[in-house]
Amino acid sequence: MSVKPFHINIPDSELDLLQRKLELARLPANLDGARWAEDNDVTVSKVKETVDFWRAGYDWREEEAKLNRLPQYTATVKVEGFEELDLHFLHSPSASSKTAVPLLFIHGWPGSFAEVTKILPILDEAGFNVVAPSLPGYGFSQCPEEPGFKNKHDAEALHQLMLKLGYDRLYPEHVKAVHINHVNLATMPKPEFDKEPHYTDFEKRSIAQHDHFSNFEFAYYRIQGEKPRTLGIALHDSPVGMLAWMMDKLFTWSNNYPWTPTELITWTLLHYFPGPTTSLHMYRENDASARQEIPYESTPTGVSAFAGEMEMVPRSWAEGTANIVFWQEHEEGGHFAAWENPEALAGDMVQFFRSVWG
Repeated sequence: MSVKPFHINIPDSELDLLQRKLELARLPANLDGARWAEDNDVTVSKVKETVDFWRAGYDWREEEAKLNRLPQYTATVKVEGFEELDLHFLHSPSASSKTAVPLLFIHGWPGSFAEVTKILPILDEAGFNVVAPSLPGYGFSQCPEEPGFKNKHDAEALHQLMLKLGYDRLYPEHVKAVHINHVNLATMPKPEFDKEPHYTDFEKRSIAQHDHFSNFEFAYYRIQGEKPRTLGIALHDSPVGMLAWMMDKLFTWSNNYPWTPTELITWTLLHYFPGPTTSLHMYRENDASARQEIPYESTPTGVSAFAGEMEMVPRSWAEGTANIVFWQEHEEGGHFAAWENPEALAGDMVQFFRSVWG
């Protein structure tokens, strides 16, 4: 199947059902005075305030129209051992350069292709052809029906997409450079140093935050890895439940970013409308604890380290498993850097990729 233009168009029947569910939503009435709770700002009053706005002030069609101003497409790709998959993606060739560099922007959970929105104009002006897919099982991309579809298969699916679009310098022998803003112990564990490195104050804080996340914020990973279908069924039926689950991650993983009710709801609906179960299955398929020795990545790698990122390791640790040639630290921003501090992230990406592309 060839590449086809795509527009988001949620049926009116889905919107009507959503509105009825919101009208019937029931929030706990026995927690108003409770002083015990997880420290994530997802209070009953905050959820109620957001749901009240959702019922009377939020307009999905307006948000849908904004998303549809982004150049979106679908294409069919084939990963060996699995059925063909229809992938949804944004493809925005640079209007400012005839020799633009192809840049593949990959989101994670609980994000979506729309995370690229704020940095897209900067990357376009800098001369990048940006491709931002919805990962298999996310948003408007088809989910594999067979088990065993792991991160390496996601990578192969995106490689096939880039080839279909005419880009032939990606994955793995085609990859010119990699830029990341989320570095954790599963992918970049602490090396066995003969002597403990000197850590900056930024790095000491990152280590402390990583420890806190591993000890107190990892429950989501366990339940999504062990019971994605069970949890997904519950979230799929309850828009308020899906909202609360998303609010927890958006609040605790960002760095004091002032999320608006509209942002909270739109991010939620980009998982709720397609159904959240298929995106959760990634955690079941990719058990970090089962990984064996991590091979060294020789591809030039750039890192943007944001102070609010809950999983970030010191540079000396990252250098044990990757060819780190660029490292920039920022006090503002967290896990959702492209949304929280787009100028800083995009600036780093432009500087890094220009330095290695030549």
